[in-house]
Amino acid sequence: MITIHGSNISPFVRKTLVCLTEKGVEFELNPISPFPPPESHLKISPLGKIPALTDGDLAIPDSSAICGYLEKRFPGTPLYPAGDGDYGRALWFEDWADNELPKATSALFFNRIAVRMMKREPDEAVISRILTDIQPGIFDYLEVELGSKPYLVGDQFSIADIAITCQFIQMMYSGETLPEENHPNIARYVSNHMQRASFKHWVNKDGFMTLD
Repeated sequence: MITIHGSNISPFVRKTLVCLTEKGVEFELNPISPFPPPESHLKISPLGKIPALTDGDLAIPDSSAICGYLEKRFPGTPLYPAGDGDYGRALWFEDWADNELPKATSALFFNRIAVRMMKREPDEAVISRILTDIQPGIFDYLEVELGSKPYLVGDQFSIADIAITCQFIQMMYSGETLPEENHPNIARYVSNHMQRASFKHWVNKDGFMTLD
């Protein structure tokens, strides 16, 4: 049985859960926190981060590595484009969504919500800088790349759409709304993907918002 280790509130854990749900794969969720990670988790995730996957004796840390493994293990519902160019672009947007986009999205959740879980108060100066200095440029790039397209890469739902939508959900958990006024392509795109059954199932479990 496949097990995902990590809290489903994490956007990176959510990414793997959506992939598994889209593929119709049965799995278990071991809801551990990385603050701090239990000693047992370090044996399967040396950096102590979430998520990690175990599948029998196999252990794989990191959401991108996990999703790549799942694509090979369960190819029946592909989440990576078949064409060489689209495949490469999907990998780029997945990496961008995991490393650059969080500076404008998940960082708000961390600095508003997660800090309180760690018994600290939010730093309003940091939050203001995210909103005024960091967000616009990052969102501008995605707005242009999206245009009026339903999917970011090619003509089907892919890992790029999953990774990006997960990050915007995290931003919304912090109390922000989608940037409909200044970035309508982003607002349309994220709203549409959030209505997929795979996203609605996990968002509705988190308790921060409810999708009908």
